[in-house]
Amino acid sequence: MKPPQFHGGLDPLKVEAWVLGIEKLFDVFPCLETQKVLLATFTLEDEVRRWWKLMRENHKDIDWIRFLEIFYDKYFSQCVCSRKVSEFMELKPNNMSVAEYEAKFTELDRFIPHMVDTNYKKARHFEGGLRDDILDKVNVLKLETYIDVLDRAIIS
Repeated sequence: MKPPQFHGGLDPLKVEAWVLGIEKLFDVFPCLETQKVLLATFTLEDEVRRWWKLMRENHKDIDWIRFLEIFYDKYFSQCVCSRKVSEFMELKPNNMSVAEYEAKFTELDRFIPHMVDTNYKKARHFEGGLRDDILDKVNVLKLETYIDVLDRAIIS
């Protein structure tokens, strides 16, 4: 198994592909949040490796979420990131199934980690985007966790 490498550049598709590839490794090799950063930064090449060498002095023992914020600041254009944030904020399931809505929610929530950094915040934001007919059935239960809200929405 060869981990994905990132050589730099501002192509959002390459940036996102690298992040998704690294996170796929985390599924197979569970590790602590700080170890995730070590594993990910091991795969950085060329100018990105030089950039991280300069950055890590001020960011020792950071977790994966914080690393992604720093990384996206540098390698994900602000314009694209802003579009992703807007897309997340305006995300409504409309004609999507709950599973499709959840997949899109999960795809976009990485761009606004401060809004979903607790299970409770994530649950509320996900719940707030549900269609009215499902929201009525879920909201009344006052579920605390994201997974509980998701499970209830799926069976509604």
